[in-house]
Amino acid sequence: MTLAQLAKVLLVQACEEHDPDHKFLLRYEREPYRQGNDLSSRSTAEGVAPSGEAKIIERADYLSGRLAQKHSVFRSALAVVRIKTPVALLIGCALVGGFLADPVGPAGHINLLNFPLLTLLLWNAVAYIGLLYNRVVSRSASDREQPGLPRLMEWLVELTVKGRLSRLQPDRAQSPGEVQWITASLASYAAHLLHRSRGLVMTHARSLLHMAAAALAIGVIVGLYVRGISLLYQAGWDSTFVEAEGVHRFLSILFAPASWLLSIPMPGVGAIASLRGTAKANAAIWIHFWAMTTLLFIILPRTFLAVSAWRRTVRLADDMYLPSDEPYFRRLLNPYRGKGLLVEVLAYSHRVKEADDRLLAFLSEAFGHLADIRMGQFVQYGDRHPQFPSDSDRGLCAVVLFNVAQTPEETHSEFLEELKATIQRRGRPNMLLVLLDCEAYARIDHEKRLKERCQAWVTLVNECGLRAVRYRDPFGLQDGDLQTLPDCLWPDDFRGAS
Repeated sequence: MTLAQLAKVLLVQACEEHDPDHKFLLRYEREPYRQGNDLSSRSTAEGVAPSGEAKIIERADYLSGRLAQKHSVFRSALAVVRIKTPVALLIGCALVGGFLADPVGPAGHINLLNFPLLTLLLWNAVAYIGLLYNRVVSRSASDREQPGLPRLMEWLVELTVKGRLSRLQPDRAQSPGEVQWITASLASYAAHLLHRSRGLVMTHARSLLHMAAAALAIGVIVGLYVRGISLLYQAGWDSTFVEAEGVHRFLSILFAPASWLLSIPMPGVGAIASLRGTAKANAAIWIHFWAMTTLLFIILPRTFLAVSAWRRTVRLADDMYLPSDEPYFRRLLNPYRGKGLLVEVLAYSHRVKEADDRLLAFLSEAFGHLADIRMGQFVQYGDRHPQFPSDSDRGLCAVVLFNVAQTPEETHSEFLEELKATIQRRGRPNMLLVLLDCEAYARIDHEKRLKERCQAWVTLVNECGLRAVRYRDPFGLQDGDLQTLPDCLWPDDFRGAS
């Protein structure tokens, strides 16, 4: 999915979520599939069934087109992702800035121990250490806490995008309700777009910073050589604590690569000692050393990092992902999910009707409409679990349904442990899910007692190495349960079987 496609998907999401009553985006317009669509026709002609994500992209393309026809403000909102960074201008400014930033000054005296290029080299060394740190430390944690210029760049992009969207005004002929819907949709769209494209923005910011750093160093070196044609640069050094031997050792280490590549030997200790005090020796050799050192440790690494970050930016812009775990997208993907998955509901010491529409709807939302959901398997207290179908072409998810009205006991733990062993022995991507049915116990209308009983069941399930999902919990939200359900599957995420 490209960034432009993601923008359309997120815009349609924002407009639909802020229009639950279908007042402004009518129900018939929200159909996920249209006959005659180019993508559907091409896929059918090629004998390939479009995936769920392709269907959502197709649907978003259609709906965003309808929205743009009705309201020009939405067309402008989609154009936000086409903001172009003036890369040439940025590099040109860095080059000119480096050229004009005379590191020597009008006196033309170069202090070998206090030269501005040494500060520039140290600053880049700190930047490289920071990059290495981000490679070692968890990327997600470092990105949340990392301050500095990339964060500033991200803030500037966020300010630019939100600023442009906030300046978009609905048409005056629209009703107040429609204006409120458009305003709320644009705000939600901006927040979702910035959140989903954060990695792209950070990578793009890093590429720009590397380009600017390389261009700045090039400008400084070019400026030194150009001024050196008409000015006389003289080198020297002075120090309260360091003697000539220490200065020679430091410069020998610093300029060793440059000396080897230029085939220019490093001056000896005697020559270094003669430079102590007021600068009086011709600085040409030191300028050559500094130029080569800057090329090796600033310009080349920064250029390599800039190219790498730029290539990753291009790849990310063409490989955005759909936030399929969100309830909105889960509902859109449900008609295409669950193929090849058998969901076997085991009601432990608990009667469940095969026609329980609420449970069937919940499981369909969780696993997809294409999943084969079988209910009605009743397990007597203390019995072993029934035999599962030995179908090698399908995955299995065993859903154990416990009644919270019962007291959790060791027998329940033994049942779960036995079921885990069976799931492991099947050797295919099979899964286990524990549901806690809170409806019966909730009828006593005692919130504190219900929460205590639910906590007791959760503790028992956790001790078995599993996580439980509360079903028909009067104090919980179904959308929230569905969003956390993949983390409660043992041992694999059901998305791999969808």
